[in-house]
Amino acid sequence: MTYKIKAYKRRVQYHETDRMGIMHNSNYYRWFEEARIDYMDQTKYPLKAIEEMGIFLPVAASSAEFLSPAEFSEDFYVVSEMIHFTGYKMTINFKIIRANSRAVCTTGQIKYGVITKDGKPILLQRQFPEVYEDWQSVLNLPSIIAEPADPILK
Repeated sequence: MTYKIKAYKRRVQYHETDRMGIMHNSNYYRWFEEARIDYMDQTKYPLKAIEEMGIFLPVAASSAEFLSPAEFSEDFYVVSEMIHFTGYKMTINFKIIRANSRAVCTTGQIKYGVITKDGKPILLQRQFPEVYEDWQSVLNLPSIIAEPADPILK
């Protein structure tokens, strides 16, 4: 299957900021997770569906590089790209990009394991070949920003 996955859209909310109106660093990881769910929801196997199948994706490692601060009420895109997938682990890269200038604000990476609810490893190509094939089709396929450089949430 050929996908055109759209980038996740987000605005910095007041409760995500400190007294100076700058988004707290912990919220970038929340945005990464929101974007991952949105990315997967645009495939044949959304996160909710795979969890109902008994497939879970715990975080094994995460990192972020903060290039410039996100401020209250600013609009952003989060571009996601699965860069590594073996059937038992995956890595997704993230870029948080200003909607108005397309400048990269933050980059990040999260590595996930693929396990059962009981914590046992799953080899998707054997146990869930249909999921494996679908996720192979999005490997190295970044989400796209489809709109022109304007504020995204009115």
